[in-house]
Amino acid sequence: MAAAGLFAVALGSQGLACGYDDPQSVARGSLNWSYPNSLYVIGAISREVAARRLPLANFDRGGVDLFGHKFKLAATSLAQFGAMLGAAPSRPLQTSVAVVLIEPMLWARFEPTDDGWRTAVHVSGPGRGDLVMVTGEAVIAEIAARHLTFGQAYARGIVRLYGEDALIAAFVQNYQQVGARQSTADTAGARGSDPDRIATDTSTASPHASQTGTTAVESDMFGKPVQ
Repeated sequence: MAAAGLFAVALGSQGLACGYDDPQSVARGSLNWSYPNSLYVIGAISREVAARRLPLANFDRGGVDLFGHKFKLAATSLAQFGAMLGAAPSRPLQTSVAVVLIEPMLWARFEPTDDGWRTAVHVSGPGRGDLVMVTGEAVIAEIAARHLTFGQAYARGIVRLYGEDALIAAFVQNYQQVGARQSTADTAGARGSDPDRIATDTSTASPHASQTGTTAVESDMFGKPVQ
């Protein structure tokens, strides 16, 4: 009986290890359950990397990560993105935004204040009522480096938003120029709240994306088009 008990414990331990030996995969599964089709971002990012429109995420690059260097790079990009939200010419929304980087499953939260957006990196997840943004590490880094605008990223499906329809539409409209080169951003700001102010690559983006994160081009998590 004792031997049988030990054998059962061993089998149970092996099964547990098999199911949880990849924490990122488990976390992504939970994310897709809470935010349907959020993993489609992975396929969209893969297409952009293959087309050389997006670099490979630092998280996915090989080599030893000494002293948490990759995390520091991601945290810096997130902080810069938060600063850009605060510097946007539009009136800030009164709803916090939670962002998850799909590769390391790193959550950050941006909270609007009188002095701009306050950034908190490595949080446990979104707060109640937050607008949730699912994207990749390289996407945020490219926006922070002004190589890509938020509106372009949203149109290409490498950013998906979850929340109330009106909130999603307002966020896309107000912050689509975040990441634009300074001269372009200044020109957009001079136009104020002109409803025709649309970024070049966002003309096909749906301004009424639903809680399922609908984007201009639907594809599965492996990048294959979905009817």
